[in-house]
Amino acid sequence: MPAPSQPAAIAPESATIALYRAALGTVNVGRYLPVFERFDEEGRAGPSWNWAAALLTLNWLVFRQLWGTALVYVAAVEGLVLLVLGLGREWLARPSLAQWGFLGAILVLSCLIPGVYGNAWLHVDTRRRMTRAVREAKTVREACAALAQRASSRKRLLGLVVINGVLAVAAVGAYWGLSRWVGDRPVLPTEALSEVVAPVEPAPLVPVPPVEPVPPAPTEPVDPPPATPPAQPVADPVAPEPTPAVVSAPLAPATVPAQVPASTPAAPQTRADPVQSYAINVGLFADAGNADRVLTRLIDAGLPAYIQVVDSPNGQRTRVRVGPFASRALADDAAARIRALGLDALVFRQ
Repeated sequence: MPAPSQPAAIAPESATIALYRAALGTVNVGRYLPVFERFDEEGRAGPSWNWAAALLTLNWLVFRQLWGTALVYVAAVEGLVLLVLGLGREWLARPSLAQWGFLGAILVLSCLIPGVYGNAWLHVDTRRRMTRAVREAKTVREACAALAQRASSRKRLLGLVVINGVLAVAAVGAYWGLSRWVGDRPVLPTEALSEVVAPVEPAPLVPVPPVEPVPPAPTEPVDPPPATPPAQPVADPVAPEPTPAVVSAPLAPATVPAQVPASTPAAPQTRADPVQSYAINVGLFADAGNADRVLTRLIDAGLPAYIQVVDSPNGQRTRVRVGPFASRALADDAAARIRALGLDALVFRQ
């Protein structure tokens, strides 16, 4: 007679959930686990909403240690700022409804894209770190311990809060100091200017005696000038022959060699993501208790085992699998260890 199955409240946690819990840390882990389980069931990380990623994008990326995504986000924000301030300075001097709509669309997209795809980014990065930890550790417990040491903690969250507070205080202080400096610039008032520059008094007017007119001197008679002889007619000068205009022939247009289009570099071949590449199917059990016992044996052997409940025409069945593995060689080694335990092992590619 088979042993009764363990209640759900005391059923052992699957290795995948344990690895997720260790990799995410202690902050909001209960909110991400259901989302990650849904991603695993669907076979891909789809869109889902994350308020922290939408409203505090850079802080959330730094807290979750998504360094590559954070660098891309900072570069994109800097590019938009340079574009708006550099090329659109005259355009923003006379803003219109369309311009305000464009700026609002940029702001909405900067919050909407991280909010929709933040969980997917975190899921992909978490799976990558889990795969690396399982490959480097001997057992699942050691992998969980290694992930927990590098996971985000409340201490990191407190440090980010302190840094944001310091930056906010520094910004307010700089704005206050600049406004005070502009308001306290030394400006000489009108009264002080009148005291510094002494008024110039006009010089007294001196009366000038009138000048008596001088009588004109007597003039002697002047002889008339001699008569001028009539002028002789002058022959018309010979007009010079017109010089033929030299017309320069138009230069033939220089032939410009046709530009040879540069060969487009071949796109680099993308490597397959090692996450969820290979897994091992151990068995499909009608009795959930048998599946739990097989799961416990696999976890004790240091294998990343997990269970899935599936529906069949004959009722619900419990599937036991091991994985994921980054390569076929790692999956084959794990399959050999499973067969050594007296269990079936079928390697398949996800």
